[in-house]
Amino acid sequence: MEKPPRRQTEETADHISELPDDILVAILSLCCYEDAVRIASVSRRWERLVAQLPNLTLCLSVLGRLTSIGTPSERRVQSIARTLRRRCRDGSHAVVERLELAYRKDVPMECRYADEFIALANAAKLVLHLQCPMLAAHDADPGDEDAGAWSLQLPPATTELELVPHRYAVRPPHIHGSSVSTLRSLALVGTTVLRQDFLLTFLPSLEHLRIADCTLPASIDITSGAMPRLKHLDITDVSVMTDGTRAAINVLADELRTLRMSCHLCSETEAPSEPEFFRPRSRFRASFTAYSSFRLRAPRLQIFDWRCCYADDVRVESVGRLTDVAVEIAAGRVKRQFCAESRYVTTQQRDKLMIDILQELMPGLRPRSWTNVKRKCIQHDRWLCFEITKVNALRKQSGASRSRCAADGRAASRVRGRVPWRRALPRPAVAVSQRKETEKERRAPRVSGRVISRTISRRVDRCAVTRAEPRV
Repeated sequence: MEKPPRRQTEETADHISELPDDILVAILSLCCYEDAVRIASVSRRWERLVAQLPNLTLCLSVLGRLTSIGTPSERRVQSIARTLRRRCRDGSHAVVERLELAYRKDVPMECRYADEFIALANAAKLVLHLQCPMLAAHDADPGDEDAGAWSLQLPPATTELELVPHRYAVRPPHIHGSSVSTLRSLALVGTTVLRQDFLLTFLPSLEHLRIADCTLPASIDITSGAMPRLKHLDITDVSVMTDGTRAAINVLADELRTLRMSCHLCSETEAPSEPEFFRPRSRFRASFTAYSSFRLRAPRLQIFDWRCCYADDVRVESVGRLTDVAVEIAAGRVKRQFCAESRYVTTQQRDKLMIDILQELMPGLRPRSWTNVKRKCIQHDRWLCFEITKVNALRKQSGASRSRCAADGRAASRVRGRVPWRRALPRPAVAVSQRKETEKERRAPRVSGRVISRTISRRVDRCAVTRAEPRV
């Protein structure tokens, strides 16, 4: 029997099967989990590789075409359960790093299996998409849209939790379990009503908290009593329930380093000359969000980012030495519902809010040196933007250079920067050495600890200020 030509053999050869397992697992991880399970039916090797996938995405309901919510299917859920049990039946299975689960809160069968899957996977990161049909008519009371309270038990290995509710009827859960004390990241991103009881859960190791697309029926407090190690807080597009809702946000976190607030979707304004588009009526979102007050106490805060947020009163009790500050506020016509009265954010209101925020942040806007700080205040059309950014040029010096600069630091005066919105403080009586030295002066001895050398002066961005001392 004749052998096939060499070229034909190379074209029909199975080069994919020759790849090592780690590369094949990386390829399979790019597919959705359902497609990966279908691939596993090809051979036993592929079945073993599917069992090593670090990320699992499971949807318990059958999603139809152009449907916002899936149809329950117990047969589908049982098939997923058999696959996951087969993988996790012994302790030698690959670790599940991320489990993404989508199920309906109004179907007890799916809730029961979801709890089992969460416990079996024991994933380090858990993402839950929570669905529920509309429980009340559009003109009903918002209190009728409520699927009831529920709890979530976290497995021991979970350190990151992301909750994505898709209906206002789904409440944030009561979190408990063995990993509550080790949970480091928590995100609540979705259409839900956020109440204070969710933020009262004691999370001793939580460092990152993100709240987005939620609605506030009343004021909320984010304190160190419940989250003593909170370092990064992100509040995005959090609306008040109605135009008359008086809701305040109080952030009292002793270890907070970063605060970012933005509300572009809920507090959007437009130019009066532009065509007006009305907002649809909503029982859970005001046409324009303005918080009754905002209170901040963060003694170690370094980054403050405030974009398109409005508050009647801003109070900052204490902040750290700020390195990055960004404030953006716009004036213009407020978007409204049909037949509602027109409202505007005037330029006077915009400027007053900007001044109030900057005056409250003033204790943290006094760096040791303004040499490596960039400031920018821009007014463009309706927008007023203020930014302060610290350029870490001095940190690139070697350790020896920093030590020498510190040793001679007594001779270097601190450069006081001029704050644009306040009168600059008087400068100390110092003289700046700018003329070039002659060869004779360069060789002359100098008073130790009094005059900064040329080398150090050059390294401090050529901005070293020296006292006028006589040369010996």
